[in-house]
Amino acid sequence: MAHGKVTITVDEYSSNPTQAFTHYNINQSRFQPPHVHMVDPIPYDTPKPAGHTRFVCVSDTHSRTDGIQMPYGDVLLHMGDFTELGLPSEVKKFNDWLAFLLISHFKLF
Repeated sequence: MAHGKVTITVDEYSSNPTQAFTHYNINQSRFQPPHVHMVDPIPYDTPKPAGHTRFVCVSDTHSRTDGIQMPYGDVLLHMGDFTELGLPSEVKKFNDWLAFLLISHFKLF
């Protein structure tokens, strides 16, 4: 692989989330920015090919982690709200769920 400079264009709305929301509209089925490429999710129980790293991305669980079918993976990214109200009991529930996931679904180094 050749090493060289890569230019990464910063989205013009990156400093103003409200404006970005208005511009891109949350309903991606109606409008999709040209630089966003949608991918189809794979079934949660699909085996990981050898030599690959599987990133598991979730967001906005809002204390509703019961019954979520999580794939096995190497890296877990939780990208959004994990409680409804930010109560200590919700944080503890999320922490317990996270500990379970890390032990049962992810490699611990």
